[in-house]
Amino acid sequence: MKTKNILQTDVQSFIPATIENQNSQQFDEVETIYGKSHQPERYFELGKIYHQQNQFEKAGAAYQQWLKLINPRYKQAVEAAHEVEMAQEVTPLIPETEVTVGDYQFPAIPPVADSETRPFWSVVITVYNRTEYLFECLNSVLAQWPGEEMEILVMDNASDTPIFEIVNSIGKGVVRYYRNPENVSPVRNMNAGIALSRGHWIHVLHDDDSVLPGFYAQLQQSLEGCTNSVGAAFTSFEYINEKGEVLSEQRCGYDDGQKGIATDWLSKIGVMCIVMLSAVVIRRTTLERLGAYHPQLPEIADWEMDKRIAAHYDWWYEGTTLARYRLHTQRLSNEYWSSWRQVAAFRRAIEMSESYLPTQHRTEITAKASLHYFNTCLVRLSKILKTEDISTAFRLLQEILTLDRSPQAAMNLFVWLTYKEAAPLREEIVSRFLSIPVEEIVA
Repeated sequence: MKTKNILQTDVQSFIPATIENQNSQQFDEVETIYGKSHQPERYFELGKIYHQQNQFEKAGAAYQQWLKLINPRYKQAVEAAHEVEMAQEVTPLIPETEVTVGDYQFPAIPPVADSETRPFWSVVITVYNRTEYLFECLNSVLAQWPGEEMEILVMDNASDTPIFEIVNSIGKGVVRYYRNPENVSPVRNMNAGIALSRGHWIHVLHDDDSVLPGFYAQLQQSLEGCTNSVGAAFTSFEYINEKGEVLSEQRCGYDDGQKGIATDWLSKIGVMCIVMLSAVVIRRTTLERLGAYHPQLPEIADWEMDKRIAAHYDWWYEGTTLARYRLHTQRLSNEYWSSWRQVAAFRRAIEMSESYLPTQHRTEITAKASLHYFNTCLVRLSKILKTEDISTAFRLLQEILTLDRSPQAAMNLFVWLTYKEAAPLREEIVSRFLSIPVEEIVA
């Protein structure tokens, strides 16, 4: 309790001066109060306090001090760039060419010139307007920044909030910041970052997700020794809520600590999305061959991409829990469900992969995926019935019926309609059926 009181009452009196002058009397006072062994963590806690108060400049200064104390490479880069202004680069126009996979076209990713010096990692962080989690995301990457082996690109999708100020406060000297001249779709923003990247391996992060210590070092150690048959890799990960509390852990069907080429991965990822974007890294040459994320699937582009890669490459699995994926009310998928776009996206992604899945697995995987998402959508429909009007729920049911018309799906629907929560929709179906003229039914 004593430490908590000091943090809450004394931050204004000594932290700003501490960061501006590291040889000042206030710096000695911090060490006297906290002790040198705990100093980095205390700056981190101070950064959180300032962040919660929306004092982004002070939060960034405190977080920067924490990062300098725990990562010597970061400290060297930031101090070298102390007198240099961070550039606000306008996202350049990316040529719109395509590659064909199966029966569909996907945005092409241009190869990196042979003359380019290339890092192992390119970390692409996409952001639009949210400031609640951006420090957390950036901190999780910068704390692990290995120097020239990693480039970090922040892709700002024409935000109205002070995104640049946050990035500049802790990323100057390390991060490249790009801002779109106008808002584009989230998928196009991701693809632009990938096109601008130079790394051998690409890691795309949304601003509300993060990585745990060891993500890059552990994966790099494994991937440097793997064969070219491996086109992507993933780790175990945590689902967290808006407060950062762990909701569950996802091992994707593999054992804790297991590592190697994922067995039967296509039969798993082909049926359902079981790994989230924050836990996935992709070899850049894979994207150059197969194309980037499909812009017409903003709701489920990562799942389609995972299937596309699995149909052509092996995946490496790193069994340690090293990434975090956030579930919260601001996610775009909530809007997509209400407008039926999520269901349409499932159907579209299944249709796409049916054209490029190996012929010996195509029928089985497509049938299983269709039934899985049919059942998933029925569960979601129960939730929609509690918050939306009946006409919205009925329209969603019509869209769900396009996913799967197998006997098993029909039986599942009829069983679901017997549930208590389905009563309003059941009555609506009967009402609409009775309103059809008899002669039309007979015809």
